Amino acid sequence: MDNPGLSWGTKPSLLGLGAALTLCAAAGTVWLLTTADRPGALLFGVFTLAAAAATIYGVLVRPRLRADSDGLHVRTLTGTDHAPWRQVQARVVSTRRLGRDTKTLEIEFDGFGDELHLAVLGWLDLGAEPDDVLDDLNRLRPS
Repeated sequence: MDNPGLSWGTKPSLLGLGAALTLCAAAGTVWLLTTADRPGALLFGVFTLAAAAATIYGVLVRPRLRADSDGLHVRTLTGTDHAPWRQVQARVVSTRRLGRDTKTLEIEFDGFGDELHLAVLGWLDLGAEPDDVLDDLNRLRPS
């Protein structure tokens, strides 16, 4: 029986929250423009653009990582990179930032020619803990 594979991406609830924040910030920008608060409107406008960009990015690259019997597929804005299992090395890296330990899943794979690709995916990209995703990848990897 062929394994259908698994996929990971930003949680839809977070994308919905991003869309709601974008709409609220846009409304705030319009309101501040009507009250003649130009500096406030500028700040809200910049926040609106940032929230919109982050939300759109999250929607466009879903699912961020997909794994099946053929290998891994990492989605970016420019397309999807595919790597067969024999070319994939994956590990979880723990880093201390701002007094807090964060974990990321690092996936290294061969590109075209001698080019190496490195995908660094965190909880926000995967919608799951990197340790759990690595365990799932190791279960899917053919022996």
